[in-house]
Amino acid sequence: MELEKNNIHMSKILKNEISTFYVTHESSLTEADDMIENIINHHENVSVDNTSIRNNQLIVNGTISFGMMYYTSDSDMAKGVEGEIPFEETIKLNSLDENCNVDVSLIVLSSSVKLIDGKNYIYKVQIMANITIEKLEDLEAVSDIHRENVMTKHSSLESLCVIADKTDTFRISERLSVPSGKPAIQKIIWQDVKIKTINTKMLDGMIHIGGELKVFLIYIPEAEGMPQQWVDTIINFGGTVDVAEAGEDLVSYINTTLHNVDIEAEMNQDNETRDISISALLKLNIKIYEEREMEVLEDVYAPDANLVPVIEERKYQKLLVKNESRTKNIVKLDIDQSKGHILQICSSDAEVKIDNIVVSDSGLKAVGKIKACIIYISSDDAHPLCYQCKEADFEHRIDADGIMPEDKYYINWRVEQVSANMISTEQVEIKSVVALETIVFRSEKKEFISEIEEQPIDMDKINAAPMLKGYVVQKGDSLWKLAKENYTTMDNIMKVNELVSEQIKPGDRLLIIKSCQ
Repeated sequence: MELEKNNIHMSKILKNEISTFYVTHESSLTEADDMIENIINHHENVSVDNTSIRNNQLIVNGTISFGMMYYTSDSDMAKGVEGEIPFEETIKLNSLDENCNVDVSLIVLSSSVKLIDGKNYIYKVQIMANITIEKLEDLEAVSDIHRENVMTKHSSLESLCVIADKTDTFRISERLSVPSGKPAIQKIIWQDVKIKTINTKMLDGMIHIGGELKVFLIYIPEAEGMPQQWVDTIINFGGTVDVAEAGEDLVSYINTTLHNVDIEAEMNQDNETRDISISALLKLNIKIYEEREMEVLEDVYAPDANLVPVIEERKYQKLLVKNESRTKNIVKLDIDQSKGHILQICSSDAEVKIDNIVVSDSGLKAVGKIKACIIYISSDDAHPLCYQCKEADFEHRIDADGIMPEDKYYINWRVEQVSANMISTEQVEIKSVVALETIVFRSEKKEFISEIEEQPIDMDKINAAPMLKGYVVQKGDSLWKLAKENYTTMDNIMKVNELVSEQIKPGDRLLIIKSCQ
């Protein structure tokens, strides 16, 4: 007797958890003569450097990259400082062992900068960690048996197998030039680079990446006596990443985050500092799945042997839904009149922070906050560069027909489009589009045959069974059931009774002849 087996390689999501923590850091200005009078704006980006598991604890090492724009008491020109804050956070999680895979994404929930004096300041950042705990498992099931005089019953199932679960990087290197109507650059004091749109497509052996970066920077011009200038533009990027497991017919879920952004002002061919080089690292969290339709052995018997299946109830995954949805948002921002009237909008931005996912009827509901911001020029000659933002409730329903509370999922979100319009000198309307990508897994239970034992046959029981009998089909009967109970085969019953199909119904009269003695 020889058994054939199928293997389902699964990555099971054990749980999704959210944890929040604070990082506090004291720092000081490096510019010797600078003394901060007031802070215009600050922004932060947090990234995961590495994670490890130890004694039911998740250790997260990460970096907060920050930028701060400020005014000094002796100038109407804004200045800027950038820095990095490394941190290590220990998060206690129940039922966590070193064989688990932990996927962690970090979001800045809130931040504040407190001045100690004109030189020194304290940064305090609240971070939310979205934690997904996974475990790789192999489900092995008998798909067929090779033996003489054996009857088999099969069933088919659709499963989702893990092909790859890995990380990779894509290097972005692009250039742009200062528009001809603007002066050359002396010094960049503020930079903000974000992914505006991104698309990934799996090809055979590679993943194609294409998208747009929103680039905003403020700089001091070379020409004396000119006010500060800014560049607000969109640049395209694209390329491929070699991934051996990728294929056009496979299912992918790829999460991308932008890291290590660096902007440098460079001279052009005319020896003017008008070129800007942008380099960044796009980190890819790549999950690749294959939908497989498999035949598994559901039951087995032989008239001349006692074949005993070893049955185990196991869970396997199938793809319920994978979709991408978008929702429009409008935030009306009232300008702080103590900073003067708004004259011109330099840049607008928005970010979404989702802090709860609720399973609702036929879908998921994402609940959180959307923060809309602008940098603008005001009528205050002393401090013309200003920043203001407003936070509003965010809620969006994601279609996922048939979803149940026990189903597992991944959700990735980003702001794709932002525009700001002045309604008046006192109010600005900020429109944005939020894109959400979702993949939902259905967990199914099924009894699988893992082994088949051939035990000694009970000849007394076989001999006691009648050689021939008439039988009236009852509710719940099948040819398989009757053949197995009467030591014969489905083919023999069909041949004796001249049946053209395996279908029988209650009330049918059958003649059953035992096949072995």
